[in-house]
Amino acid sequence: MKEELGVKQFDRIVRIPSPTGFDVGDINSYVILPQEGSKQLVLIDTGVGREVAWQALQAGLGQFGFSIKDITLVLLTHAHTDHFGQAPRIRRESGCEIWGHEVIHKSVADYLPEPPRIEMEKDFFRRLGYDNDMYDKIFEYRDFVGDIFELCELDKTLVDGDVIPIQDFELQTIHTPGHCAEEVVFWQAESRQMFSGDHLLPDITPVCLLDIPDEPRGVRVHSLSQYYESTDKVLPYDAKYIYPSHGDVMQDHRELIAGYKLATERRLLKVSRIMEKHGSLTPFEVGQYLFPKAWESEPYAVSSEVMGHLDMLVDQGYSSVRDDGDVFRYSLISVPDPGAIFQAVIF
Repeated sequence: MKEELGVKQFDRIVRIPSPTGFDVGDINSYVILPQEGSKQLVLIDTGVGREVAWQALQAGLGQFGFSIKDITLVLLTHAHTDHFGQAPRIRRESGCEIWGHEVIHKSVADYLPEPPRIEMEKDFFRRLGYDNDMYDKIFEYRDFVGDIFELCELDKTLVDGDVIPIQDFELQTIHTPGHCAEEVVFWQAESRQMFSGDHLLPDITPVCLLDIPDEPRGVRVHSLSQYYESTDKVLPYDAKYIYPSHGDVMQDHRELIAGYKLATERRLLKVSRIMEKHGSLTPFEVGQYLFPKAWESEPYAVSSEVMGHLDMLVDQGYSSVRDDGDVFRYSLISVPDPGAIFQAVIF
């Protein structure tokens, strides 16, 4: 294994980290090196659209005798800005194609929404117990994104099961929504290697971002439940190495997922105890009790975590939700027994 400047090589795979400017730290872009005699150079995820990330990618490729202009294909695990931010510039430099899941537009459209969408979102969050000042805090990241955002049209849209033709390194597309609607992982069957994006991370549990419907009272995806359906989807894969977007390479995704489930079960019990003690609560109030420090500094992550866990409790009959016309209020029906949630939801 060759290692310089934080770049790591695993046979044909090169990991190139680049800074994001976000709390999550560096993002890993992965390069699949071409076979001898081939010019097929594939990049999985790009880093943010900032000069420092561009230079990091250029320097990492340079260690192996390549440059950004040599990239022939960019694959996106999903459309968050740290994963696709450099894609348009890379395409202009190299002439490469950019492929991603067919619903990738959903995340892209939410980055800089039009005024009618913003008013609808404010109405939606008011029904969760948030005022307009908290809404502004939730989406203050859009000011940063606006400075680095560039629309990225896909050359090809992918769906679950699509095969990506890479010479002697064919990848299968596995749709794994939960963290976001368009999340995919890529699977290399012969070498038993998986590129997991933000679906599987070694040091933190992925945040299943709150799905905001197109109307305040519209149908909303229960993201946390959806996420665990996706984790169970990848459990049968006998992965030897898993390459995440953040953190080090992993080898045991089954143990990792079991740990995620245990942590979620504990949080479900904690949410249940909060409602048992305090009675009927809005999601905002649950967040204040559950995250007494982070609810104010990280309101989007908190709202996503709270709604994900409330959804699971309601779905399984442990909590009820009442819409009084202004806000949603959640009440405890019963505290789940240990292990009961995942027996009911997953197995």
